[in-house]
Amino acid sequence: MSNVSDPQPKKGEREEESEHKNLKVSYTPSQKHKFEGWPILWILLIIIIIFFILWYTGTITTILKWVDGK
Repeated sequence: MSNVSDPQPKKGEREEESEHKNLKVSYTPSQKHKFEGWPILWILLIIIIIFFILWYTGTITTILKWVDGK
């Protein structure tokens, strides 16, 4: 960036500004995206557990008959 008293940037200043272009280290992202599907997985897990409890106790047939009757 130029100074008001010296509108032309000096060569040394110009090189400092463009140092970011000469980096030899390649860009690697430090963090991966976080998985945001945990609430859906919890809901599915609860539904599966409830289904297995109902299936094990034998009340699934009663519920299916009740749903069929409506």
